Amino acid sequence: MFDIPRPYSLRIDKIAIPMAEGRSSRRVLHIAMSISDEFKSDITAITVRDELRDIVWSDKVAVVTNAYKEGISKNVKVIPKIVTGKNIRDVLLNELNTHNYDLILVASEKNSMLRRFSFGRLSEYVLKNSRSPSAIVSVKYPDYPYKKIYVPISETVNTRSAISFALHLKKDTGSSLIFEDLRSYDVKSKHKFTYLFDYMNEIIEVFGGNISMIRGNQGKTLQEAVTQTCRNEKPDVMVLGIRKNENGKVRINGTTRNLVKSGDYDTILFKK
Repeated sequence: MFDIPRPYSLRIDKIAIPMAEGRSSRRVLHIAMSISDEFKSDITAITVRDELRDIVWSDKVAVVTNAYKEGISKNVKVIPKIVTGKNIRDVLLNELNTHNYDLILVASEKNSMLRRFSFGRLSEYVLKNSRSPSAIVSVKYPDYPYKKIYVPISETVNTRSAISFALHLKKDTGSSLIFEDLRSYDVKSKHKFTYLFDYMNEIIEVFGGNISMIRGNQGKTLQEAVTQTCRNEKPDVMVLGIRKNENGKVRINGTTRNLVKSGDYDTILFKK
């Protein structure tokens, strides 16, 4: 039996998705449902009532109750949950950090009217401060399930756990997956993703075919190389990863931040 090493292993029994109105929240719901098909995960759909601003908040209640109903129709357990407080981000973070979720999926959408869920505000706050594996899903692509996933392989913009997440997402959606070897751009490297390159045949056995590896040196910078590949390959989604630094803090470098903001494809930024 082929064993996946710990840095690449994921076990997802409980998923949390903060939800608001709009397609971005529905995107993370549908991603969570895809993952649930593999892991038989429970999904908690959470909305936050702002005690100071939300006089009428029936729309927020409808978002999580509709998620519950959609779960029933697809035989997926979705638990609607409403939390209340005066500081939305602190109330939400407390909920996420006290219930031992295995994965938190937070949506963001460029120019969203729901500024609390836009990249750089609540979603980034959750990503940096949650104790559980978490991902920001920057929603730009109109369709789901994804048909083509792109993953740049570089320690500057990715991690082993994010690559594992991409592999599971590929398996759960039946999409194709493109890895691009961009390790030559790493000034300092620790593990060089050697497992991924040494056991590609075994990985394909576990996660299914339609996985390809390309070698990239197409630009003057890592960002230019990734951007050029995305123009050529036209992915539906790109998966990136970040990690804590030696001080235990999460920092999003400029290249990663720029890649999240660019392109007309979804971007998933994952932190274990």
